[in-house]
Amino acid sequence: MSVNDSVNRIVVGSGVILAGTFIGMLLDIITKKVLTAHLTPADFGTYSIALTVISITGAFATLGLNEGVPRYIAFFRGRHEEQKVHELIISAMIMGLIAGLLAILVSPSLFQSLAGDSFDSDGHVLSVVKILIFAVPFTILLNLAVAIYRGFDRTNVNMYFYNIIRPVSLLGFALGSVFVGASLKGVVFADLLSMVFTFGIMSLYFIKKPPFKQEWKIKFSEPTKQLIRYSFPLLITATILNLMSWIDIIMLGYFKPAEVVGVYNAVYPLVGFLSLVIASMGFVYVPVTSKLWGQNNISPLGSIYTVMTKWCFLLTFPLFALIFVYPEYFITKLYGAEYVSGATALRILALGFITNSYFGFNYHTLLASGDSDFLMKCSVASAGINAVINFTLIPEYGMVGAAIGTAVSYASIEVLMTLRAWRKQNMHPFTSMYRKVTCIVVLMVGGMLAAKSAHLLTGATWEYAVFIVGYFTIVHRANVLDSTEIQMLGEIRKALRLNIRLRIPEAVKTLAAVI
Repeated sequence: MSVNDSVNRIVVGSGVILAGTFIGMLLDIITKKVLTAHLTPADFGTYSIALTVISITGAFATLGLNEGVPRYIAFFRGRHEEQKVHELIISAMIMGLIAGLLAILVSPSLFQSLAGDSFDSDGHVLSVVKILIFAVPFTILLNLAVAIYRGFDRTNVNMYFYNIIRPVSLLGFALGSVFVGASLKGVVFADLLSMVFTFGIMSLYFIKKPPFKQEWKIKFSEPTKQLIRYSFPLLITATILNLMSWIDIIMLGYFKPAEVVGVYNAVYPLVGFLSLVIASMGFVYVPVTSKLWGQNNISPLGSIYTVMTKWCFLLTFPLFALIFVYPEYFITKLYGAEYVSGATALRILALGFITNSYFGFNYHTLLASGDSDFLMKCSVASAGINAVINFTLIPEYGMVGAAIGTAVSYASIEVLMTLRAWRKQNMHPFTSMYRKVTCIVVLMVGGMLAAKSAHLLTGATWEYAVFIVGYFTIVHRANVLDSTEIQMLGEIRKALRLNIRLRIPEAVKTLAAVI
């Protein structure tokens, strides 16, 4: 597969993922807006802490299989070893189910013993955890089902369930609980019911449209051992990467009132939009490049990494600039003036999250190459940095200290992974064109901040429109895309138009048939 073909597949496939992820994130913000309007900041903070506990439990109980399964399915498909694929799928589902059931038994008591006497002495968080913990097995099996489809290049399934059905059902159940005037526990039950509903729809879909020829033979041989050896470091990596946000919530809950946790947890999702493009592209990037590794066809990988990183950052930067320059505007419009105290934290978080797109597909490249051990090591180092900074700064600076810890830790892990990809695979994105892009965006942000300080910018909507037009005009005139990339974009536009005409009716028909 050539560079053009690989980039085309990644971009076209990620277009569907990007649209779905964007919809899902918008629905998540709407749901939070509904809940913040109904719950007090203290209750919303309690709910946020409980969700953090459940997220930690779910990430750990998934055992890293949600990343290991698609990588090895694509890898073995590249080698035409389909019999190993079947074993991997059955083994992963059994391990995930067992881990989910164990989580129900262990997590609440473990949380009580570790945190009950510190910031949850009244037991409010524990009471919520005891309800939400029953969602963990459903979440794990849903994650694994999506991962299996992803390994077979059916990445649109993630959009169906995680970006449409799950957030729509959560919003619906949340609105229902608010309509009847439910308490915090009523909102929590609505969240649980939403996950059970989503899992039920996925089960029907898996039966009607299985991704592989079903051979339900339980077997644990060398492919399963490979999966476990590869996935265990990813378990540590995924847990620790998520801890970069969870540590913030936990330490804020320990040192500060629940109201501070509620404000921070409300503004934190906004920077998630900065990872929207790279997460969508990375979802397709990993199986495509893993298959190339399986075929021992690694010559195109460096060019794919370079091109995709530049495109990803070019698409992500406009949103970063607007969030960084106008944080108060975004928070006030979404949550109201009582949450505007999170503006400085949002700006700092934006600086940390933009490094994800700037350094590009380092994590995904190492993941596809099988270098999961290093991903674990650098994530441990980064989480340690986050914990030390949080412990030092949160008592005095509150959510600003938490944001600094997260931003520094995110930047550090991106630097570590980029150095590893350069040294081990001789891949990096910093071409002369990319250095030119860097200079352009730094000057633009500096100019906007200077204009805002001089009261030349007010945050009016027309200013955003002028900025977007000016940004893409400058990018075009600066010739940061070479002739090959421009030709590739032309081919991708044609493929996207065809893909949209085919995929949207297909998605509607599929969801209608299942529901």
